[in-house]
Amino acid sequence: MNKYISIFLMLAALSWNTTTHAQEEVEEVEVNQDDLGDVSNSFKDTFFNALAEKAKGNNDRAIVLLENCAVQQPTSGAVQFELAKNHFANKSFSKAESSIKKSLELSGQNEWMLDMLFDIYDEQKDYEKAVPVMEQLAQINDNYEEFLPTLYYRIGQYDKSLKSLDAIDAKQGSNDSRRNSLRRSLESRQEQEVRKENNIESLEASIAKDPKNEQAYINLIYMHGRNGNKEAVFEVAQDFEHNLPNSDAAHLALYKIYIENDRINEGTASLEKILTSNKIDKETKMKVLQDFISMAGGNLELETVVPQAINWLSNDIEDPNAYRAMGDFYLKNKDASQAIAFYEKGLELDSNNVNLLKSVALLTIDVKDFNKTLKVTGAAIEKFPAQPLFYLLNGVAHNNLNAPDQAIESIETGQSYLLDEVKLEQDMYRQLAISYDKKGDTAQAAKMRSKAQELSKKL
Repeated sequence: MNKYISIFLMLAALSWNTTTHAQEEVEEVEVNQDDLGDVSNSFKDTFFNALAEKAKGNNDRAIVLLENCAVQQPTSGAVQFELAKNHFANKSFSKAESSIKKSLELSGQNEWMLDMLFDIYDEQKDYEKAVPVMEQLAQINDNYEEFLPTLYYRIGQYDKSLKSLDAIDAKQGSNDSRRNSLRRSLESRQEQEVRKENNIESLEASIAKDPKNEQAYINLIYMHGRNGNKEAVFEVAQDFEHNLPNSDAAHLALYKIYIENDRINEGTASLEKILTSNKIDKETKMKVLQDFISMAGGNLELETVVPQAINWLSNDIEDPNAYRAMGDFYLKNKDASQAIAFYEKGLELDSNNVNLLKSVALLTIDVKDFNKTLKVTGAAIEKFPAQPLFYLLNGVAHNNLNAPDQAIESIETGQSYLLDEVKLEQDMYRQLAISYDKKGDTAQAAKMRSKAQELSKKL
């Protein structure tokens, strides 16, 4: 797999530094021999000769030398790691696996060693073994999370694949074509499986045979809903509620049907049963709440119910996207303070959610809480140093707090991260003009405004 960092020699497993050349034949490999520990000159010579042979492509010769090293130093994780790399190059995957596992036992859960173990399984298309290794890697370095959805897909864990995609989209946004393509494949496959396992006639027969078959009702409602038959959905949901009065699942269909037919009181009652139920999982509740908030937009009667619905679920919310939906609702209703509060609750669950960070930073500017803007953007810049918007907003806050020098420093730093973002660049020059005005440097201020004006031609 592609590595994120160019690796010369993974002796980092033992905290070895790279300072002096080992052998002339080993190009670009540097090892501080003092860090090898208390080993004999014979070991050092043999070890570095092995590296030289590997560099020349003589893997068999390198293996012989490294096996000699292993006899001399049986607790050396680095020797086993080098053995694994040479066995892997020879496509001796079983031996490579054995060596890298020994290396991990000796050196601990090292990222590069786990990465090699993944490569061994990946090369053999043994994805059942590869997945848990990638899960470990993702815990060490979240860059590896990108690989999980596809791996889950390959071993048939489609729900996990979708959840993994949702987690990545929450952090990075949902505009990635590759992830969206995988999502479409997953959703299509799931629909095919449902169609294969269920059909309306067989489900109706199952319910006729056993009117207490909860799953059959749920599947039948899904099938009618997919076919767009709202009347049939309502009829099945009512039968469901009548025959299984202690089941709250029927209300997953009923609440929406009631609301769509302007039966608001009944819809609200069904919604309450869902959101306060101890039989419906939290993830489903959050999706229902988000769906309801979306439905409430523009409907004054429903909008009055939203705060109450949020309160019903407040203790169960574990999804930052649910808090985003709540924040969006209040923002749409011009209550920026409440929007910020909910966005911040989402950040408590996922402090790396860049979209929530942007929303909070922008709103603190709107409400003129510039000290909070500095706090939010400062933390965001530490987490996402390549996001130019945070530097701009930081500069805006400094300008409003009469600190033009800090504003200039922040904005100019942010300009180095711009990638064909003309509007953002224009806003930066406008803020720089304000900064220079505050400093009394009218020439520089005019220059900045001129550059902002020039960018208007590109918009």
